[in-house]
Amino acid sequence: MLAACNGFQFPRDAENTLDTVLSEGEMTVAVSENPPWVAVESEEEPAGVEADLVRAFAEELGVSIEWVHLDAASALRGLEEGDINLAIGGFDRSTVTPIVGAAPSYAYFEEAIVIGARLNIDGPYDLENQTVFVPRDLPMTEAVRREGANPVTQWTDDVDFAVAPHWLLLANGLRPTETELRRAAHVMAVRQGENAWLMRLERFLRREADSIGAQLREALS
Repeated sequence: MLAACNGFQFPRDAENTLDTVLSEGEMTVAVSENPPWVAVESEEEPAGVEADLVRAFAEELGVSIEWVHLDAASALRGLEEGDINLAIGGFDRSTVTPIVGAAPSYAYFEEAIVIGARLNIDGPYDLENQTVFVPRDLPMTEAVRREGANPVTQWTDDVDFAVAPHWLLLANGLRPTETELRRAAHVMAVRQGENAWLMRLERFLRREADSIGAQLREALS
């Protein structure tokens, strides 16, 4: 019985992604622009927090990276075809899960989009009829209205509240109110069934998880 188990490896890749990446010395990574997670300029190597994480992962494996620039849907769908080993783009778990052939990593960073108050404004906070700054890159205008507040697109001295990711509040001179507008579980994506490859990626991400907030702030500095 022991002899029969000698070739058994757990977890296993259905299509041998980990072994192939290691033997060929290269992994193919699809990148979809979504700053500050991934920033793409023309055909240059991508920047951003997840791009830097992937570089560190590749260095750990001792392999090079072939970057493929795609939109989010194409990046995720391309995993099933086997030409792409890893897809990044600041994906939320709920974005990856419905895509046939794509499997999310564990949620290595939980991001809350909240309404913050200036540090000199004490709680508890009643947002009814309050003016709230909503950055143009955060589509939270309707969510702010549902809270009874008035969204604006200019951050001026007479505005005491603003929408921001939780990790950016203090750097912007804000403290969190009790109002959370959205929560995102950030993941990377691999081909479904590539369990050894996924485990190796997740092992790396777990070691890096505590530094993600600082990396995000640095990317925007």
